Amino acid sequence: MALPDITLRPMTPADADAVAALHAASWRSAYRGVFTDQYLDHEAAAERRQAWHARLQAGTASAEWGLIAEDSAGRLLGFAYVMPDHDPDWGDYIDNLHVAPDLKGGGIGRRLMQGVAAQLQREGSTRPLYLWVLDVNWAARGFYERLGAEISDRQLSEPLAGQQHPVWRCVWRRPSALLGDA
Repeated sequence: MALPDITLRPMTPADADAVAALHAASWRSAYRGVFTDQYLDHEAAAERRQAWHARLQAGTASAEWGLIAEDSAGRLLGFAYVMPDHDPDWGDYIDNLHVAPDLKGGGIGRRLMQGVAAQLQREGSTRPLYLWVLDVNWAARGFYERLGAEISDRQLSEPLAGQQHPVWRCVWRRPSALLGDA
């Protein structure tokens, strides 16, 4: 698959509807059979829209931020959302990373991860970077491992789609490695 021209830019409150739609589409693609069909088909879009509108309005007054990956026509290809200095031991937290389901495997997730690492480096962070991935999401776990993440610390998630799920912590102790730094 040819990688489209990708531009990374800061996420803004005006992106809430597009981010929510992509988030719901990503969940429908990755979690069919994990989350209920009722939730995925009838509730996820509205729930994600409400959550992202609230988060992006609140985010304007906090240290949280997001990156948007878009093509030259302005199509949302993917996004990442970061909570810097989230945990005293584990560091900066990627709360969400999603790529349009039809574009997975094309390098967009890697570019977003590199963009996150670069922005955190510009902000002066020397902390580790981590995220949680659902146990059943083998594709995402493999992706994070290929990017150098340590996979450990299996726990139960906060409620997602009305229930808890087994998750693994993925951590980059030296996020600069995502940028090719040794």
